[in-house]
Amino acid sequence: MAFMSIKDPEFWKNCPEELKHVQEGRGAGAAAFFLMGDRKDNPPTVVALRLGPGGILPRHAHDCYRFEIIVQGCIDVGDRVLTVGDVMVSPPNTLYGPHIAGPEGCTTFEIFSNHKASYNPIVELEEGMVQFDVGTREGHKRMRDLISEHESRKDKVKAKA
Repeated sequence: MAFMSIKDPEFWKNCPEELKHVQEGRGAGAAAFFLMGDRKDNPPTVVALRLGPGGILPRHAHDCYRFEIIVQGCIDVGDRVLTVGDVMVSPPNTLYGPHIAGPEGCTTFEIFSNHKASYNPIVELEEGMVQFDVGTREGHKRMRDLISEHESRKDKVKAKA
């Protein structure tokens, strides 16, 4: 049995070795992974996610069932602002976001029905739906680059309007 606190910096270092690069360069954000079994069995996984003030999660989906609870701060999910104790539930391949953390940031716990889906998001881009394996440095960089490029194009369109 283990006891941990999200206030402990060591909590945020909890991550399978092959996903450590996902934690790098997150600025005011952080992610910790908790596998509910052996990795080889693709077990359910809990991801603690911290976004800094105004942090944004782009529109995306996962190919599994997902349950998320807000544990600190608030997050604007478009239709409403979720606060501590509120939950989001989504079936496989259901797009959600963008989500924007409130002025004090936001911490959530996401429960994925399988581990692989926790690090293989499906992102909606102008080119269509693209699934990324952020379990590799290349896949993680490619996803971040394409999302940045996509956001840049949207900003240019808004500026012209």
